[in-house]
Amino acid sequence: MNDAALTDLLAACRAYAGGRVDQRFNAVAQAFYASAKAQPKIVARAARELGRLPPPGAAILANMLGTILEKGGAVERSGVAVWELYLAWLPQIHRGFAGRKELSPRQRQLLDAFQLLGQSVVSHLSAMPQERKLAADNKALMAQLTELQDYTPGAAWVRQVLLSRSDALLVLHLPSRQGFRLRYDNIVNGFHLFTLIQAAFGETLPGGRSPNRFIVDMARCVTVAEEGNDEPWWRYETVRPDAPGLVEISGEAPVDTITRIDGRQVILLSAPHEGAAFWDTSFFTPQLFAMPANVVLEGTLTAEEVEEWLAKIGVSTGSQGTDMP
Repeated sequence: MNDAALTDLLAACRAYAGGRVDQRFNAVAQAFYASAKAQPKIVARAARELGRLPPPGAAILANMLGTILEKGGAVERSGVAVWELYLAWLPQIHRGFAGRKELSPRQRQLLDAFQLLGQSVVSHLSAMPQERKLAADNKALMAQLTELQDYTPGAAWVRQVLLSRSDALLVLHLPSRQGFRLRYDNIVNGFHLFTLIQAAFGETLPGGRSPNRFIVDMARCVTVAEEGNDEPWWRYETVRPDAPGLVEISGEAPVDTITRIDGRQVILLSAPHEGAAFWDTSFFTPQLFAMPANVVLEGTLTAEEVEEWLAKIGVSTGSQGTDMP
């Protein structure tokens, strides 16, 4: 049964020319899904065939493998094969655009299938942290993705995966001298982080408000991003070794540029200044539903811990600060 399901699927993938699938392909696909559920090893066998298929068929098979993974499959069975296929296609497409000439038929065929393959790569990389780290440190790869992101979502989505960061965060609210331990997941830039910090605190801190659920749901990848704006409830600052006093955190900058003290990123909150910049929901995109963003409040510091951190940072323990009325 399993052999027949895989054989039929591979034949359908070789015949597939792109676009919507017909009823026959759909029936073959459903039979393969059923076989994969009954005997998961068939997924690994299918993944080994990706490089032997024409681009449209390879992309749709990769997409199916991503669907199986999202429904509880093991990334070990298909992740490496899907990622290797992506890494084989990417430079070929990049060369076509870098040459500033009309794409060759082969490059055009790869580009047409690239979005479907990119969806599968996002699903797989979300469960492959080591591969994500290695890829993010590959400057040539990141440069290719940056140059192609405006031409194909298949590059923009994967670039977003590789730029996304998850880490522990210490937040000190200066006017009330309160401190908190937070955790953020799958965030790229400061503005996205600010929105979700505000959602985590809500009205529990001086100057806080009831979060706009419409904005927060987009920031958490619960709903598809539409046009909208958010604004700062506090000033977001930190310290830097190369600058005196407190330094405002750039909302456009990557979150991993936030200063670390004793290995932990630190943000200081105080009253916002007049005319503080708003930001729009484009900073939440591209949305990765396989890697939703979030900020979670994990714990509260004692008063003594807060004073120790303020002293460590260099903020006077005698100053009380001010906040919004």
